[in-house]
Amino acid sequence: MTRSRTPPVVPGLPLVGNLLEYRLDNVSLFWKGFTTLGRIFSLRLGPRNAAVLIGPEHHEFFFREVDRTLSVPELYRFVIPMFGPVLNAARDEAVRKQQLAVIQSAFRGSKMGNYLAVMERETRAWLSTLGESGRFDVFDSFAALGMNIAASSFMGPAVRRRMREFVPLYFDLARGMDFFLPPNLPLPRFRRRDRARRKLAELIGPIIHDRQEHPGLHDDFLQTIVDGDYLREGGTRDETIVGLALLTVFTAYIATAAQTSWTLIQLLQHRDFLEEVRDEQDALLPRGEEGISSETWKRLGRLDCALKESQRMHPVMSHYARLTTADYELGGYRIPRGWLTMVSPAVSHRLDDVFAHPHVYDPHRFDPERAEDRRHLYALIGFGAGLYRCPGASFGILEMKCAISLLLQQYDLDLADPSPGRDYAMGVVRPASPCSIRYVRRQRVRRTGFESVRPEQSKQGEDRGCPWGSTVAHVGGDAHDERRCAEQGDLLRVPTNPESLGSEPRGPRPVREGGCD
Repeated sequence: MTRSRTPPVVPGLPLVGNLLEYRLDNVSLFWKGFTTLGRIFSLRLGPRNAAVLIGPEHHEFFFREVDRTLSVPELYRFVIPMFGPVLNAARDEAVRKQQLAVIQSAFRGSKMGNYLAVMERETRAWLSTLGESGRFDVFDSFAALGMNIAASSFMGPAVRRRMREFVPLYFDLARGMDFFLPPNLPLPRFRRRDRARRKLAELIGPIIHDRQEHPGLHDDFLQTIVDGDYLREGGTRDETIVGLALLTVFTAYIATAAQTSWTLIQLLQHRDFLEEVRDEQDALLPRGEEGISSETWKRLGRLDCALKESQRMHPVMSHYARLTTADYELGGYRIPRGWLTMVSPAVSHRLDDVFAHPHVYDPHRFDPERAEDRRHLYALIGFGAGLYRCPGASFGILEMKCAISLLLQQYDLDLADPSPGRDYAMGVVRPASPCSIRYVRRQRVRRTGFESVRPEQSKQGEDRGCPWGSTVAHVGGDAHDERRCAEQGDLLRVPTNPESLGSEPRGPRPVREGGCD
């Protein structure tokens, strides 16, 4: 019997193959593979081969085969110098699952209500510094806000008071991440990463010791992991606690800041839907009143749709990867043991057999009568899926709602830099600087008869959605033929074409967008 062949490979350079393209702009590389080779193709990333699987039917295989055919920890070794062998970096499956269960428990019950109060307090504190008008950098501002929220929610007031010390250390950690390079190379950014890790441990160590000495004084995330009963791989119990605490804050603020940024950018590029979001908020959110309930946040169905649409078009995780531990066959191809297996939300979220007119910004696709994300269980994977789905997804969605809603409630906004590119430097796809927003305080709030759309659907984003693509508003509007534009490279761009977001076109909604990334 003839043995199946391996997937076709995207042409690359001698020796390094596609590695340089991957490091420069992996989203464009994935699009090149998909448009030229189909839904299963391969890359040569230096000495390693990778199979890339596109589409929700392949997502299902990818997430269900974890810890069986596909292995997690080998792909997370790069985080060990930052946080130690915790969570996905732990080689032992029992250790990973136990630590994940402890983290998940910190996002349940009354703790979420406490986190929501922190989100609102920190957001209002930030807004109080803005004044009547000005401008701010969208990612930098949301990153700073996210760090304050994560520190207050997860680490408590002792860490929050020392944020000026923590923030630059976290940025040094982020810039020290590298998926391919050996983590012990004597590079300046790796040395800064290691110094930052040591300093962060010194800062948080006494706080953890105090929590251990007085276990009944706090009921928050940090206390949950301090009290947790851990299996661990190497190091002391205290080192495991420090690693879990630092990792959770790190992932919470960076990914959430990037997704919040893309959501706000797209709303400002599509003023028709922005007005729908504001009408909903003017009707449902008490202006100036603090202590907004979780039920009120759940009723913001229009904003839910906007968050999902930006997660679809701009997932901040461009791809997920696993190590193939046993040969498998899929779609007529053989993927050998030792290869990487990848899926790419940046491409799969734009398939026209899953999402109608996938290059169009149309949040109404998530309305109950359409519910395009429910056509397949694995259609929308911005937060991952399966066992290792981001445990803080619900937290992140609430934070994004709070930040965007309170900002829009108080200010009129517009994009000062309407064409941000993509920046991969911190482990997520975020808008590249400069990307600033001009703001002027709102003079009045319009009263509307607006009714919330789909409170029964608001939970979906939390269920399936812990991060790619840039879009360009198509000046030609809906009259352009999508296939012709794709052939010309307007929709399906490769790295030689400019990367931008563009400004809002005029014409009927939904607004047509190019740039599949």
